[in-house]
Amino acid sequence: MDDSAKIVAAYADKRIRYFLSPEATPLGRARELAIRQAGGEWLAFLDQDDIWLPRKLEKQLALVADGPENIGIVYGRTVAFDVHGREQDYDHWHEFRPLPEGDIFGELITSSGFIAFSSAMFRRSAYEQIGGIPRECQLIPDYHLSLAVARLSPARAVQEIVCRYRVHPASMSHTIRRRIIEEAVWMLDQWAHCVDPRLLVHRHRIFQTLLALEEMGRFHTASHGISRLLRQGSVGYLASRPFVRGFRALRRRLQRPYWKGCNLPG
Repeated sequence: MDDSAKIVAAYADKRIRYFLSPEATPLGRARELAIRQAGGEWLAFLDQDDIWLPRKLEKQLALVADGPENIGIVYGRTVAFDVHGREQDYDHWHEFRPLPEGDIFGELITSSGFIAFSSAMFRRSAYEQIGGIPRECQLIPDYHLSLAVARLSPARAVQEIVCRYRVHPASMSHTIRRRIIEEAVWMLDQWAHCVDPRLLVHRHRIFQTLLALEEMGRFHTASHGISRLLRQGSVGYLASRPFVRGFRALRRRLQRPYWKGCNLPG
């Protein structure tokens, strides 16, 4: 139990309402319950550890006003920060270039969840069109919602920073990490008919490599993990990771990331 109720009670604003689930609820189900309580045309989320910057909603709604009526997602640039004050772009895929707009479905498949959920707004009609969040999505419903809406509707993006995402020390269990990867594989299979076959194979190999790593990290499943890596994963992808991370770190030193051209409040 956190201090959410006490924090909400400190605001004397009738528009703010507090709801507490009577039992422990998976994230996907929690998102569904929260959406049922919302009454507006747009659905915006702010997880308790994240921060909206001033005028976040104003800037996003301005894009909606200037765009076509079928826009389903409006999101914005997000900066990730940790307890030591270190900062970097939440989305390393677009760290040095503008955020994609329009049809972003393919990019979401290629780059996985590059949209920080607390930075996003979804049109309610688009959410209703996709039929909500499936019960299978318990851990990464945010990725499913972004994919499903992007498949049917174009997106707009505020290129300025609108959100700050708090990074916590890595403490996720092997079991949870494995379930997250398995959910991502399930989602990929749901849209297999919409994805280029070569990209589909590539993404499956990456997910199988990640699953193999989880298995190799535990003694009793290590041999199975090695077998998975060799048969279904990608040794080349695994070997390239340290070099890719090193290149990104070096590039940040030599080139100004896109987000640093945006103003952050002091």
